[in-house]
Amino acid sequence: MNKSDILNYKDYRAFLADYNNWRSENRAGWSLSVWTRHLGLSYPSALSMILNRKRHIGDKLLETMCQYFEFTELEKNHFTNLVKYEKSIESSTLRIMVLNHLDGDKKNSLARYIVREGLRMPRFEDAESLAEMLGPILGMKTSEVLALEPGVPEKPDPKSMHQEVLGLLDRSFDLVPKESRQYSTNFIRMERSRLPEAIARLRAFQREFIAEFDSEAGESLVCFQNAVFAMLNESSPVTETLPSSSKLS
Repeated sequence: MNKSDILNYKDYRAFLADYNNWRSENRAGWSLSVWTRHLGLSYPSALSMILNRKRHIGDKLLETMCQYFEFTELEKNHFTNLVKYEKSIESSTLRIMVLNHLDGDKKNSLARYIVREGLRMPRFEDAESLAEMLGPILGMKTSEVLALEPGVPEKPDPKSMHQEVLGLLDRSFDLVPKESRQYSTNFIRMERSRLPEAIARLRAFQREFIAEFDSEAGESLVCFQNAVFAMLNESSPVTETLPSSSKLS
C-alpha cells in the first residue's frame, strides 16, 4: 500500500483501516496499540474509536497523521478535506464546499456553464475580455475564470448549483443596476395535491420564456432563475425537480 493511495479515497477512515490491515498482514506484532504509540497518543483506544466512527480526528492528530504518512501538499490537502467533510454533517453549506473541492467536475459548475455561454456571444473575440467582465459577478479573479473549462455538467449537483446562484444574486445587488435585474420571492398557501401541477406550469413557462428571449445574436448574458418547493416537511415528496435552466435538464 502506498501513502499516495489517499488520493483515491473519499472516506479517510477507510484509508486508515486499509493501512492498518496492510500493516497487520506485513509486519509481525503490529496492532492498534503499536500504531497508537508511533503516533504519540496518550489514549490506547483513540484510534479504535476513530475507526469505529465514535469520534473524529482532532486538529493536533490531523497534523500528526500527515507527518506520519509524510504526505505531499496535495495529499495533505485531500486528507484534510476528507476529515472536514466528515465533520461537516451538521453544516450543509460546509459539506457542499468540501464536496466541491473533492469532486473537481462539480466545482464551479455554474461558472463553467456561464463561461461557455459567454464565449458563444459575438461581442467577445477572446476569453480574456469575457473573463475580465465576468470576474466581478462570479466573485472570481480574471485568472480564475480563464482557468475554468467551459461546459455544461452532465449531472449538475443541485445543492452546488443552488449555492452558486445565491452567490450571483448576492453580488448582483452591488454590481448590476436596479433597472437591469429582477428578483422576487413569494410565499403562498397551496393545496398539497396541486404542487406537481404548479411545477409543471412553471417548467412550461420556463421553456416559453427561454424560447422567446434566447438569441444567438444577443449581446447581454442574462441569469434566468426560478424555483418552487414545499416548505413544510409533512408534504408528500415530489419526485420531479425544477432545473435552473432548460439547457441543464
